[in-house]
Amino acid sequence: MMSGRDYLKAPRRFNRALGEAASFRSDESADTIEIDFSHAQKPTEPLSAEQVQPNTELVVQTMISTMRSWGGPSPAEQAVTERQLQEQKQKVLRVVKRLADAEARAELVVETAPDAFVGVDVEGRILNWNAQACAIFGWTKRQALRKTLWDTVIPPAFHPDLQRCLRRFRDCDEGPVVNHRLEMSARHRDGHEFPVELTISGPICTEAGNFYGAFLRDISQRKAREEELRKAKESAVSQARSLEILNGISRELSALLNRDELLTRIGELLYQLIEYDSFSVLLLDSAGQKLEPVFSFTGSDIISKPPISIDSGVIGYAARTRQAVMVGDVTLDPRYIKFHEDTRSELSVPLIVKDQLIGVLDIENTTPHYFTENHVQAMVILASQLAIALDNAMLYDRVSAHERQLDQDLRLARQLQKRLLTDKSMPMANAIISTFSWPARIIGGDIYEFSYYSRSAMHVGILGDVSGKGAAAALFAALTTGIIRQLIEQELYPGEMLKRLNDALMERPLESHYIALMFTLWDDVNRRLFIANSGLPRPILYRDRKMWVLEAVGTPLGLLPGLDYDEHRIDCQPGDILLFPTDGVLEALNKAGDEFGYDGVEMTLNSCKESSSEGIKAALSDALALHCEGVNRQDDQTLIVFKVT
Repeated sequence: MMSGRDYLKAPRRFNRALGEAASFRSDESADTIEIDFSHAQKPTEPLSAEQVQPNTELVVQTMISTMRSWGGPSPAEQAVTERQLQEQKQKVLRVVKRLADAEARAELVVETAPDAFVGVDVEGRILNWNAQACAIFGWTKRQALRKTLWDTVIPPAFHPDLQRCLRRFRDCDEGPVVNHRLEMSARHRDGHEFPVELTISGPICTEAGNFYGAFLRDISQRKAREEELRKAKESAVSQARSLEILNGISRELSALLNRDELLTRIGELLYQLIEYDSFSVLLLDSAGQKLEPVFSFTGSDIISKPPISIDSGVIGYAARTRQAVMVGDVTLDPRYIKFHEDTRSELSVPLIVKDQLIGVLDIENTTPHYFTENHVQAMVILASQLAIALDNAMLYDRVSAHERQLDQDLRLARQLQKRLLTDKSMPMANAIISTFSWPARIIGGDIYEFSYYSRSAMHVGILGDVSGKGAAAALFAALTTGIIRQLIEQELYPGEMLKRLNDALMERPLESHYIALMFTLWDDVNRRLFIANSGLPRPILYRDRKMWVLEAVGTPLGLLPGLDYDEHRIDCQPGDILLFPTDGVLEALNKAGDEFGYDGVEMTLNSCKESSSEGIKAALSDALALHCEGVNRQDDQTLIVFKVT
């Protein structure tokens, strides 16, 4: 008979008795038994505590029975052996319990994991399937186990890739996707596909073969958020680009006042914002019943379109409701008036200025449902800018037409003004007169006229400057001239003439209108000059290379009633030069803001004192022009040169 120690050296028989549940190894020196579970076959299902306990008792009882069947040991040895067996029994029980607890914990962790867990062998058959996998894929654990991945969760498009990976796992025990996180599409039991994040671990080696574990997470919500963010970013970029383009369009539109240029340019700029196949601008007629196409552009051609009633069409609807109208498919919209066969989408936006409808901006595209809400928003902004620009352009056209007519009328009035004023004097033996007059506008407010007292043989000179400029000043000047011509028949001296003229103007006063006027009489025989002044700059006498400013002053006519005016007499000598300027000459400014003044007159006279009256006039006009070079004339400039011979 074998001894106990010899018997323990034959584990194969003992192993078979245990159904190959574990292998045993004895340590003769320590009288201990080691149980090796590393090669035990892994059950397909985890063992419960109830299953573990009977198997443990079977192992222990078998060991005790076997030891008792050994012969030879003494009773003392048998007692020791019995005690050792009991101790070993407790050790085995503790080891088996720890193993069962560890496996149960591992199984619980997998079962309660927040991600789906799928265990598969190298053939792609499912060996493990947790609760989250049931929730994500719609298959119960009973339905999923032993099925293949391509029959359950892998979409057909990924079958070839999966089979190649499994072959590589089977042949090489490795794969490029192991221990890497990747994203792919998975399939639900109902057939719809959704994105998942996948991590594969393994291989896990057992006597039954290798298997792999895969953790999968449904990332549909994350992908949806990413898609929302992507679209929001694209929308923000698109809106920023649209605003930049609109800003550029606004700057260009504000600089264009010609309507045709404006419409052509808006068609070019709009295409940068929205691609279109047809573009039209229609303006409401004066009756408010029809929309007249003023500019239509298709492809690369400018075309003409018939008027549209405000009661018909998509365009008419936008005009009536004053709202943007977007039509995704015009073939399904009964409002659409066909003009282009290929048109499928249409967008019409009203043009409104100061709550007044002036027209409609309309674009069309050959792609169905091409226009979006972003296009609508951009078009509404553009339409508001275009409406203002168009209104300004139309106002500019009207003003330009009025100005052209007014300019024509003013030029005619200027010709009449010149004819009304007598700028030629009677021949004189002892004096020569030269003049120049430059109006600040087409019609001037300065007047000068020469006449003759036939009874007293006196030559009359008149120089006046009406307040204001333009047509109103010219009309007041004409009124004053008419009164003077009536008074000239009385052959009044200058002081009395200004008094009578002031009284006449005060009988019919005009608010904010008056006239500064100088009246002179020349006694050609005696070379004697009589002067009365009512508000004009003081006259100038140049004699013997010296210049005097004569103290002839007075209040302008038409301001105050009952005024008297001083009269001055000058006994002239041959060679004397007398100048009668308006304030536009003396107050003329250069670029530095300096006036021409009496200093400018004196400097010029010093250089041309020996010249004729025409030469003196030319020198003064040149000097004045040079002084005012680059500066717009702000007032009428008139000068009378009177040279005594």
